[in-house]
Amino acid sequence: MPEEIKERLSKTEYDKVGEMLLELIAECPFIPKDAKVKYNSKDVGKCVYIITAGGSIKKRNVLGGFTAELTIQIAYQSFPQGNGQMINAQAVVDNITGWLEDIQNLPRLTGNRTITKITASGSFPDVEEVEGDKSTVFAANVVMEYEVE
Repeated sequence: MPEEIKERLSKTEYDKVGEMLLELIAECPFIPKDAKVKYNSKDVGKCVYIITAGGSIKKRNVLGGFTAELTIQIAYQSFPQGNGQMINAQAVVDNITGWLEDIQNLPRLTGNRTITKITASGSFPDVEEVEGDKSTVFAANVVMEYEVE
């Protein structure tokens, strides 16, 4: 079996994949209607955000295409009060990552890119406080593998 290349993704590829991720997440039926969607940033208030945590080209093919892997984090920031709202807030992330893992429901990406595999870890909480305003962020790490023809 040939060894994987593990070459870093270019800035152009990150830009393309970032745009695709935003389009993809915009189609997710589990994004709360009152939440903003952000890429590599967050916003004030309820927010679903996607953070890229590194990516690499695993192997190239002879026609110029490649297989790449991108590690991302999907997070949901909200202000839950009580156990029921905490459970519902965590379910937002779990539902989004579950939807992402269901490859049959994912649209084809632009630029001849095809998602071949998405694997998500379980979600975890983080409480943040900014100037006395506490928010709870639930996040999950996701690895997306895709091919470029």
